[in-house]
Amino acid sequence: MKNSKNPTDTSVMSRRKALSRLGGVAIMAYSVPALTTLSMAHAGSSSSAASKASAASKASKASVASKTSSASKASATSATSAASSASGPSSSKGSGPAYDACGKENLADADYVQCLTNNGIEVPA
Repeated sequence: MKNSKNPTDTSVMSRRKALSRLGGVAIMAYSVPALTTLSMAHAGSSSSAASKASAASKASKASVASKTSSASKASATSATSAASSASGPSSSKGSGPAYDACGKENLADADYVQCLTNNGIEVPA
């Protein structure tokens, strides 16, 4: 490293001085807007009275109606589907809400009839 006290070494000193000035300018340019907005926010902290409403603007003229479009074509008919096959017989014994709640159907059993009533299932007559 060269000796900074050497009078012939002026280019290094001028670069350092220029960079330090540039850094100072950059810091000022960065901080001044932030500081001024803080002071404006502090100055405007109290509420002001509401401003008066502006006058209503005039109504605009109606626009010209657009042309109507032509009707679309009807779609083609779809092919008929094949007949569905018959399902097997259903078994009401051993399934359904009454069986799930009260077990196997036994209308002669008073407990079974009471269980149906308690679960909101209509007891057949």
